[in-house]
Amino acid sequence: MYCPYFPPQYSGAAKQAVSLARQLNLLKHHVEFVTIHDHGLPKHDMYEGFPVHRIEVNGRRNQEIPFWPNFFKFAWKNRHRFDILHSHGAHYINSVVGPIGKILGWKSLVKSTMSNDDLSGMKRSLSGMLHNFFLTTVDAYIAISSDLVEEFKDYGFNEKDIHFIPNGVDTKRFHPVNISGKKAIRQKLNLPVNKRIFLSVGVFDHRKNIGWLIEEWEKNNGFGVENFFLTIGPQSREDKGGKFLKSLREITSKRSYDMRLLDHVDNIDEYYRASDIFILPSINEGLPNVVLEAMASGLPCIATRASGTRDLILDGVTGFLFEQNNVAEFSKKLLYMSDSHIAEMGLKARMVAEEKFSINVIAHRYLKLYKKITNSDEQAIKNGFLKNKCVE
Repeated sequence: MYCPYFPPQYSGAAKQAVSLARQLNLLKHHVEFVTIHDHGLPKHDMYEGFPVHRIEVNGRRNQEIPFWPNFFKFAWKNRHRFDILHSHGAHYINSVVGPIGKILGWKSLVKSTMSNDDLSGMKRSLSGMLHNFFLTTVDAYIAISSDLVEEFKDYGFNEKDIHFIPNGVDTKRFHPVNISGKKAIRQKLNLPVNKRIFLSVGVFDHRKNIGWLIEEWEKNNGFGVENFFLTIGPQSREDKGGKFLKSLREITSKRSYDMRLLDHVDNIDEYYRASDIFILPSINEGLPNVVLEAMASGLPCIATRASGTRDLILDGVTGFLFEQNNVAEFSKKLLYMSDSHIAEMGLKARMVAEEKFSINVIAHRYLKLYKKITNSDEQAIKNGFLKNKCVE
């Protein structure tokens, strides 16, 4: 599997890739990761039991220039070890998996992870034309939302090679608790026990639009005296000096009685279980992992009508959708959520997560696709592709 960003760098696409790899590993498939070398980290490493190979780019601005030949060298050296090259991303720098696959006899897949992003600019420049050409050599295109399916079609890719496979969620790790369990977790995490907790999780950047939500929470006095807003996430790579994050901290610190901002935490599943409602105010998405995690944790979700959220949230059933930055509509949906509505919607959200988006369900859909593009027989699939190993 190829992920441009990989832990310890924060990346939703890499997070999803590792989750899928764990499940494939349980199903007797061998997975290794390739990523761009981040200085200070070893070139070869292990992450959660998976080999990680970091390809050198020598600090170049146009990273594809050194990355592509170095990636090919690695692939050539390991040409007899793998059958599938699976890219988590369909950007220009990702598209080289198609030609590498063709040269080495591997099958290749690209997964588009962001609407109006991965495929943007194709055919409009020399690099855009090369991007498009390289992608035409790929064997399968993964769209994680219905919007991304249409994007692949709009760019002229063969419809039979486009596959709608959404992100998955670990429904064992992310699960709901009863009232007493929620109270115990809140006490452990030093959160208000008797207030309704609204949670938002994600990188503090412009696209996630958390700044808008924090500012409106302050202007509207928390949308109610019994409400508490908790937001968790890492500093954005775009916010190099931390100026944007600092401004958000200043607002939340003044309202510690009804707001709190936390850095990235490893025990994020506990914070979901401690909360009542999840909020996602994003401007643009692919298919948000955080909404899946919230649903699996039994939380109704209030989210903007962005790519992916419309595929996840059943409006009025498992949560609500609202137009970006529309305070009146957001407030109306927020105030509608009585305790009975929260409980009913949360239960339905959990059911949808288990039935349609559990990582086990998604992994089996990938196995079906792997089998299709490799023409493997049923026994080969059961044995882990025999010599077949997949590098994602």
